[in-house]
Amino acid sequence: MSENKIHRLDAETPLGVIHLVGFAQKPDHHLVIFGLLSAYSGCPVSAADLCESKVNPRPEFPKLDFDVNWTHSQGYCVCAYGERGSRGRLKIGVDLEKFSPKRLHLAERFFSKEESTWLAGLDEACAMQEFFKLWCRKEAFYKCVGGEFFEGTLRRDMQKNPVLVERPDSVEPVAVHFVDLEAAAVGAPMRAAFCVAVSRL
Repeated sequence: MSENKIHRLDAETPLGVIHLVGFAQKPDHHLVIFGLLSAYSGCPVSAADLCESKVNPRPEFPKLDFDVNWTHSQGYCVCAYGERGSRGRLKIGVDLEKFSPKRLHLAERFFSKEESTWLAGLDEACAMQEFFKLWCRKEAFYKCVGGEFFEGTLRRDMQKNPVLVERPDSVEPVAVHFVDLEAAAVGAPMRAAFCVAVSRL
């Protein structure tokens, strides 16, 4: 893919810089991602290096010393990766969602009571923007943290930033930080919400 079709952005987070790259999903977003990671890491990255399973659907590249995550919506893909050497210290989740008024009713069904009550008090245009901001946070949080999505992540109140997560292996709760961006910042050609979640899980 030619460079002029790739949109790059370095997002500052409380835990370090996250590199974001947006591009058209077709013909094969995996090949673009492998090319990006190869260039950044300085070593060849291919499908053979990608580990995914039904138990852990999150993409993992054990040979790389930084975390990687990606998302796609309406034919557009955004890949996010951390600084070299940050594996084990920084975990990433990312989500891109096109605006659609037809999905607003999902807040009452799936979101926390606090979130759905707050959204119900907004006008439709504002409610849609805030709904998708929260939805992106939930998806990015899930990709970063894992766990149960429908009864866990979706029901969790994501209005605060950061969100604290209790961990059995940690005395103190672990913070998950969000960076909410306009989708246009990563080159997305539609009205959409975009979020990066980062943590030291």
